[in-house]
Amino acid sequence: MTSVTNRPPYSVGLGGDGDEIDAIAEVERRFGVQLDYSEAVRWRTVGDVFCALQRALPQEQSSSSETWLKFCEAISQETGVDVTEVSNATLLLGEGRFDRGILLMAFLLIGMVVAIVRNL
Repeated sequence: MTSVTNRPPYSVGLGGDGDEIDAIAEVERRFGVQLDYSEAVRWRTVGDVFCALQRALPQEQSSSSETWLKFCEAISQETGVDVTEVSNATLLLGEGRFDRGILLMAFLLIGMVVAIVRNL
């Protein structure tokens, strides 16, 4: 019999195929904020995006323990990863799918789409 060790997911499983745009948009929608995409090229982990969210939120909300859970639910909605297992170090994109160029383009597109939608 093989024993299985429970460990946090390696990634939230975003595929670099547009679902990351939906995931970030969901975070922004749930919190009613717009993230600063100037650092998006460096967003590799869930913790990276969470830090961007914390900077966009009022201080009292950014430090709340409820904020982390709500954020994990939003960022994982597209893939269905168990939010209780997500950590700061959990990668955004699935294993073998991390391409910095694609990720940068995706987050730049997010910014453009959000700007267009808000101007409608």
